[in-house]
Amino acid sequence: MAEFSGPFDGSPIATQLQWSRMARRWGLDGVHGLDASSTALKVTGSGTTTVSVAAGMAFVNGFYYDNNTPKNLTVPPNAGGAARVDYVILRASMSAKKVTAEYKTGGTSAPTLTQDEAGIWEIPLAQCTVAAGASTVTAANVLDRRWLTDRGVLPSIAGARPPATRGQLLLEDGRLYAGDGATWRWMASQGIDDSTYTPVWSAGNATVNWGSNSKNIGRYQAFGKRVDVTIQLEPSGNPPAYDDPLEVSLPPGLPAAAGHRSLFSWNYSSGNGEGSAVGVAVVFPTESRGRIARLRYSMTSGTNSTVAPNSFSVFTNQPFNIRSGDVLTIDGSYWTD
Repeated sequence: MAEFSGPFDGSPIATQLQWSRMARRWGLDGVHGLDASSTALKVTGSGTTTVSVAAGMAFVNGFYYDNNTPKNLTVPPNAGGAARVDYVILRASMSAKKVTAEYKTGGTSAPTLTQDEAGIWEIPLAQCTVAAGASTVTAANVLDRRWLTDRGVLPSIAGARPPATRGQLLLEDGRLYAGDGATWRWMASQGIDDSTYTPVWSAGNATVNWGSNSKNIGRYQAFGKRVDVTIQLEPSGNPPAYDDPLEVSLPPGLPAAAGHRSLFSWNYSSGNGEGSAVGVAVVFPTESRGRIARLRYSMTSGTNSTVAPNSFSVFTNQPFNIRSGDVLTIDGSYWTD
């Protein structure tokens, strides 16, 4: 097969098929409508022997279609003994050199769409059910089957957004917005896909070694400025007792916000007969924005509600001797600046 490129002087788009293949990259098959409430090329039935296709525009196999006035299509009689399922379609024909709205009969199920890029190419507008022995279609027997297509995502400069077109997507500084006709509403922000890292555990200035065969996995995703993280530790050794509380690093390059303390939940299960516990993990931004600085659990020294509770930090050896056979999990979300 020879190479082709164009259009250039001396190398024009010379055939319908060349045009179709090129133009299909500009616009996908479908009716030009902003959302499902659009009436463009919508088909209606009224209990008569015709159905009506509303005005509207579409792309079909790279060709433009414009119907500027409602078009009625005749419903062929159903002479069979069972209900018949038909389609109203847009048909692009290379031989006829045009796109037209057509009524296509089926059987007990909807007809198959023909899609031959060099011949006939069809897309659906509606599904119509015709009762046995009838030639009419009621409104209730018409199902909307339009494929909708429109403009792609609109790039934007901060402070210079165009008016909010209903159904239009806009991308600005990595944030995606949808227009509702009055304003641009935030939908999503760029982030980091499901990723893993190896958490670094420490106590003061000492790095905690949990054993060469330990399972020490951090898993995270970032959505804009929010980070979801889960850390699971299953030691294979027994590190020494340290004089400082246990700490663990957050995902690399995603420091916690400086303006507030981020909180996580933690769960500890002992395989060495020391029971289990739950608590809260805390980021102290004034101490470090790159790690969870404390794993806290609540206790009280009294037996009534007038005694104020207190919280204590988890160390490598208290209130548990964390070692092989134990499981420590930290889970939660935090914000970055």
